[in-house]
Amino acid sequence: MRAHLTTPLVAVAALAAGGCGDEQRSEVRTVAAAQRSVTEGTSIVVRGDYGPDEHGPFAFDGRYDVRFVQRGAGVDFGTEVPFTAHLEQPAADGPGRRVKLFQLAAHAGRTTVSARGRFRVVVDFGDSPYELRFTRTGG
Repeated sequence: MRAHLTTPLVAVAALAAGGCGDEQRSEVRTVAAAQRSVTEGTSIVVRGDYGPDEHGPFAFDGRYDVRFVQRGAGVDFGTEVPFTAHLEQPAADGPGRRVKLFQLAAHAGRTTVSARGRFRVVVDFGDSPYELRFTRTGG
């Protein structure tokens, strides 16, 4: 009995299509621990991969311009679930005073808040890498 030429060709095509074990892996970038919470002069910068997440506590004393940005290739943040974050003052008997920061479905946002004391920065929801920057404006 004579072997068919099509059998080896089908086998070669199947191996080529399957990659034969050469799996393409997507690169997942994460925020390095040293870059997650940084103070720069009168600014506080927190970064993370996604929420929920928590940073701090940090000492706040005055009025702050607060900006956030989310990063994600090809993501239309206007159609995504809102990026949600707040400041929370630790208390011995549970969650303390809260200062709302953002609840915004957008690539970036800006607000101004006043805070005095030690607060944690809490990201309630964010499904992409983010950065929050607090810059003291006075007061």
